[in-house]
Amino acid sequence: MKKPKKNVIIIGGGVAGLSAGIYARLNGFESTIFESNPTAGGVCSSWDKEGFYVNGSIHWVVGSEPGIDFYDMWSDLGVIPDNKFHNHNCFLECKNIEGVDVHFYLDSVKLKRHLTEISPLDSGLISEFIDGIRIMANANLPMERAFELLHAWDWSKTFIGHFPEVQVLGKFNQLSIRDFAKKFKSKILQKAFESFWSPEMSMGFFLIHMGYAHSGVTGYPLGGSGKFIESMVRRYTDLGGKFKFNQKASEILINKNRAVGIQTIDNTQHFSDYVISACDGHNVIFKMLKGEYVDEITKNSYRCLKTYPSLVYFSAGINRRFDNLNSSIIGINIPLIKPLKVGSFIHERVSFQIYNFDPSLSPKGKTLITAMLDTNYDFWKNLLSEGKEKYNHEKDRINHELLQSLEQEFQGISDQVEFLDSSTPLTYERWTGNHKGSYEGWLPTPKAAKSKISTHFKDLENFFMSGHWVIPGGGLPSAAYSGKEAIQLICKKEGIDFKP
Repeated sequence: MKKPKKNVIIIGGGVAGLSAGIYARLNGFESTIFESNPTAGGVCSSWDKEGFYVNGSIHWVVGSEPGIDFYDMWSDLGVIPDNKFHNHNCFLECKNIEGVDVHFYLDSVKLKRHLTEISPLDSGLISEFIDGIRIMANANLPMERAFELLHAWDWSKTFIGHFPEVQVLGKFNQLSIRDFAKKFKSKILQKAFESFWSPEMSMGFFLIHMGYAHSGVTGYPLGGSGKFIESMVRRYTDLGGKFKFNQKASEILINKNRAVGIQTIDNTQHFSDYVISACDGHNVIFKMLKGEYVDEITKNSYRCLKTYPSLVYFSAGINRRFDNLNSSIIGINIPLIKPLKVGSFIHERVSFQIYNFDPSLSPKGKTLITAMLDTNYDFWKNLLSEGKEKYNHEKDRINHELLQSLEQEFQGISDQVEFLDSSTPLTYERWTGNHKGSYEGWLPTPKAAKSKISTHFKDLENFFMSGHWVIPGGGLPSAAYSGKEAIQLICKKEGIDFKP
């Protein structure tokens, strides 16, 4: 008699959960994803606003082209066949830093020439930076097997084969972007480098991404987050995967130190052979598991590591095409008319992504604009407790101050507005469940670069964690890889060969 297929329950229908579900089906497991929302996506979501399709997440996909193992993973997940990609020629455009525009070109030769023209006195440091990019452009970590399933010989081969990259990371992982920026004699270059993401991020993390971009494997999927997720959902359901939408998990069911299923907030119990969490790590460890079974090193990481800041996510629909504007991965970074207070954070410059390169997000002849502004969760939580009117008034104030600065850069834009909107950390918390509205888990600081976050625990069998809370830096490739890794570990436990 044929043995019944083992069953996997996955908590969360974002990129990590969908990846786990797809690889579960590819390897013969029954799979059910429990998603608290009516649709899949999590952080990687889009939404309709006045005829515009607001891209809520994706700037790029590492592995959009062959030549890197992530490409094979995205092919498995249904992303590559279903999406067309736009390739930028610039990472970030910084406008008017003391009257100078700084362009972070993806072409390292062009970038080196440009930065050296701005500050010949910094030519040595610029060369060091460019050399790091060129070396990291060759980085391709082995993705065939979960890292903990690699043998000593596998690690030796990886180390020997990537020795220059290991040297670069060993040197730059100890520095934050801010630390590196301070080394420049030029105040212009200092400010330009600090305009990338959070300046507390490790310089090694920055070089990895500049290297990927330089090697041409970081396209933007046209259609944004929504179309990207639709591809993964289609792949999952075509393979026979199941969803339970509007079903929020509240507890992981455990019997004799073994995960045996989950309980949802309506007190219904759902049983399985394995449980994979692909959702907020704080909630999993301190609520669903009640702080039990988890080792102290992992608990300490959750107490001490910095998370990505909470966000205000600004979006605007504009009746304008921006035909002559060059596109870049992060967007165009401009000075604000006056410092903008967002919670306790003060912003003097903001990066706006102007989607003139993706007309599918807007009605004909119009353009979507977005921006991400660091803020703090407690400010918005306290503000809402004082009443919805104050909360909405603060959102409106931020929207209009940002519009004033856009007007300075693009005259006439104020009269071309179709909508202005902002999502706050409370929006992220409500939609994704992420701790204090953090959008991507652990900030990849120099301290985080040394940290190993556990994905499973020796005192609890048949339970695995995935998602951006198990890999500092987060992002799409890490989330998808962590879902794949969870299934690889289950296959090992079941004594079967993993099939990509």
